[in-house]
Amino acid sequence: MTIKIVRREWLLVALTMLLLLGCEQSKQEKKSMISTTQNETLDWRAFEQKKVVFGHQSVGNNILNGIKRLADRDGVKINIHEQRSPPTMNGISHFPIGGNGDSLSKIQDFAAAIDAGAAQGADIAMMKLCYVDFDTTTDAKKVADEYIASMEYLSQKYPNTSFIAVTSPLLVTQSGPKAWIKKIIGKQPSGYLDNLRRWEFNSRLRERYVTAGRLFDLAQVEAQSNGKTCRVVVDGQEVEALCTELTNDGGHLNELGQELVAAAFISFISSFNDKQVAR
Repeated sequence: MTIKIVRREWLLVALTMLLLLGCEQSKQEKKSMISTTQNETLDWRAFEQKKVVFGHQSVGNNILNGIKRLADRDGVKINIHEQRSPPTMNGISHFPIGGNGDSLSKIQDFAAAIDAGAAQGADIAMMKLCYVDFDTTTDAKKVADEYIASMEYLSQKYPNTSFIAVTSPLLVTQSGPKAWIKKIIGKQPSGYLDNLRRWEFNSRLRERYVTAGRLFDLAQVEAQSNGKTCRVVVDGQEVEALCTELTNDGGHLNELGQELVAAAFISFISSFNDKQVAR
């Protein structure tokens, strides 16, 4: 028996074991897929007192849908309006920004909307990029620097509004036998390098805004579910990935994911105190 034949038979055995393991893990995930927000008490009173302006794209809509469902669950009325005009009541004013895949257009569009009065009288203004704004070729540190520069410009120009940074949402990374084989032959599984770029962007925002108290860490929330943290190692760096049970398509949030992130969003806004924030 040659070395090649031995290796081939060993590989077949390993693949069979991985397939069986994957099936068993899938069964366990389905059994444990219980919303962590089911019994969570949210501070709706504090949340209702804030005027929030939110520029975003599709994952932002996912978050807003989660907020609506949690409000319905708790019998709370939350004002959520799509508009670029100044907010006239407490709640969330939101609008789409720029074009997907073009982070600079989003940053510029958000700044233009604010300059046109979209956050006039608002307590908080937030801008979120999307996972599609990052791929393997993205200069994530440059995007982060442009994002931070714009947020700091707006923060200085409109000191009565707190400008909150938001980390980029994530994608699910490839797993199972195919991912294992790619690693064996020296290739990166699907989603690894993309999430590395998002991690580079998010790390820059964390360095700038965590201590200042001006960061809603969306990526951190997406990478935690059912008591586990979803991460992969890319080029020696451990980076976050979207937990598979929080999505149906690998990027957008399903109902479980929407409610999980919405609960974190509500908690962040409810506890936010602009007097304790470093600018």
